Amino acid sequence: MTPSIAVPTISLDRDPSVVGREFDETLRTVGFFQVVDHGVDPAVADAAWSAARAFFDLPLADKLAVERTAGGLYGYFPMRSESLAASRGDITPGDLKESFNMGPGIRPSFSPVDETEAALFTANVWPAALPDLQSTWQAYYAEMSALAERLMGMFALGLDLPADYFARSIDASPSALRAINYPEQTHAPEPGQLRAGAHTDYGTLTILRQEPGRAGLEVHDAATESWVPIPPAEGALVINIGDLMARWTNDRWTSTLHRVVNPDAEAGSSAAASQRRQSMPFFHNANYSAIVECLPSCLAAGESPRYEPVMAGPHLAGKSTKSVAPTA
Repeated sequence: MTPSIAVPTISLDRDPSVVGREFDETLRTVGFFQVVDHGVDPAVADAAWSAARAFFDLPLADKLAVERTAGGLYGYFPMRSESLAASRGDITPGDLKESFNMGPGIRPSFSPVDETEAALFTANVWPAALPDLQSTWQAYYAEMSALAERLMGMFALGLDLPADYFARSIDASPSALRAINYPEQTHAPEPGQLRAGAHTDYGTLTILRQEPGRAGLEVHDAATESWVPIPPAEGALVINIGDLMARWTNDRWTSTLHRVVNPDAEAGSSAAASQRRQSMPFFHNANYSAIVECLPSCLAAGESPRYEPVMAGPHLAGKSTKSVAPTA
């Protein structure tokens, strides 16, 4: 069946109002697009990418030395320790991936409203065996934060709001940078087991770098009940919105279900079919205490909001808690 959605590639190097309108047109049908001419320093991006690859190549003992604590958000997540489909209530085997996370770190003179917010601004952990990881990742985190703020300004324009509308809600964002390694598969997955189970993202938007030549990311087309691949494109970044942005826009914009599938054993040689894959998503979030409620430009006359207002932080924390893989 022919998919009813398309994932366009959009240049950011144009009038922000024009780009914002293109975002609005796209996000009304599918919550994904790719961007080029985004201004991210390629040297900074490549250094962080290479450091991530070097981390995953470390002996397991070195990676486990920075394993996240129970309930923690940052550090090393071993293979199968997450099941992203569980965030939607689907019980599946742990995802076939390992990852490493960093957050915003400790903020001076910061007074969290509760323990959950305090956990978002804890110190990051860094592997002693790879001292370059910290500096390269902090530089890339800054690049991603700047791009996310720029995108949020264009989002506002696309929603007929002032460009700085969201600024007060994202100026203390507990965003997270993650690198994911999907190792070469030498054994058949368990029934229902994927590299990343079907899920929606939780926050405002995600910026994803894929690995050229290593496909696997797919988005769900609800109209045809099919899955549409997003092939990696050199220099492009994949952007998708999360559940909070869908709530903010009263579902004018779509937080689309997506997944990472296992390599197709029929796609070619056994080496190609089990290939390793790496990606780096940056998960942008609203401030913990930001109240997310229907935007004034997203409510037609006589229409009611579809969702009750929520505080951004507890919404994010609830979703993250559900994604822990069940243990045998």
